[in-house]
Amino acid sequence: MLAAERLSVIMQRARREGAVRVVDLVSQLGVSDVTVRRDLDMLVQQGRLTKVHGGAVLTEQHLDDASEVAAANGLAAGGYAVGMLVPKSSYYFTRMVEGARAVLSGHGARLVLAVSEYQSGREPELCDGLLRAGAAGLLLVPGTNEVSGTEPSWLTELPVPVVLLERRLPEPHTAGICWVRTAHEAGTALAVRHLKDLGHERIALFTRGDTPSARRVGDGWLTALNDAGLPTDTPIVKGSEIPGWPMWTPEQVAKFIKKIRKAGATALLCHNDEDALAIVQYASSAGFAVPDDLSIVAYDDEIAELASPALTAVSPPKTHIGDLAARTLLDLLADPDMPARHIEVEPRLVIRESTAPLRGTR
Repeated sequence: MLAAERLSVIMQRARREGAVRVVDLVSQLGVSDVTVRRDLDMLVQQGRLTKVHGGAVLTEQHLDDASEVAAANGLAAGGYAVGMLVPKSSYYFTRMVEGARAVLSGHGARLVLAVSEYQSGREPELCDGLLRAGAAGLLLVPGTNEVSGTEPSWLTELPVPVVLLERRLPEPHTAGICWVRTAHEAGTALAVRHLKDLGHERIALFTRGDTPSARRVGDGWLTALNDAGLPTDTPIVKGSEIPGWPMWTPEQVAKFIKKIRKAGATALLCHNDEDALAIVQYASSAGFAVPDDLSIVAYDDEIAELASPALTAVSPPKTHIGDLAARTLLDLLADPDMPARHIEVEPRLVIRESTAPLRGTR
């Protein structure tokens, strides 16, 4: 039993009986009296209990529900750890980590991080490592989008509360698993509607490949085109189709632009900022201008505003995703029987200088 779980059991018994005895807790928890005394010392330091001969009594004080729950679950200063698994340590996931850490540190919990490098086969092992490090709950971003195919038993059978970020489980495995994710499809629809309002009808798409977010952006792009009554035969170009990518050269940009303009595209949704920035940087040498010849919307909004021209961008709520996931996990730790939450958060569209009305419609 983890230290956080022992503290929770001790506090539950103390609230129920008004006092706890070391000998009773040793029997109930199955640990040594030294461990029980150490746990009692921690709760005394937190102001939850007052030590007496042979045990401790409940401290008489009035606390609001939130602090009561936090203390009962070991979340006060010196409290337990929460494990977080992400596919990469890059900026997209860094923002989510920052959001989660801010919430957890405010409750006295510390965050322990593991990075899978999109190696899904290592994820169960990495989670085991987080549990051995004392994680009482897990915030997980598996490398696959909708952990599908075979039954995701390693996720559903974890012994601690779990919240997924930017992922979901497919039916019929959704029961009991909480998740918080960006509504990427809705963000893509914002970009498509914006470009349509500017007179653009043929909107190309660039994605970084077969990543989970790229797949959802691609699905959202196709749905948005259909919903808007726009042509759906405009090309989707993946970075993996471009020799040498992710490094761009003026020649590669020229070939890319030639391909999408041959299809009649006058606008481009580019996932993500780095590729959109590379395209803009080589625009003049490739013989086109942004936004006069091609309107561009970037997807991510990390460095979009630093481009010249500044990029219109879909801005996913990364920090907010981490924040909401951590709060959901805290609620789960306080009430394991809490109904599962499935939360989707919509991105914003930030309009800057890289989109303009189609020539002839201004």
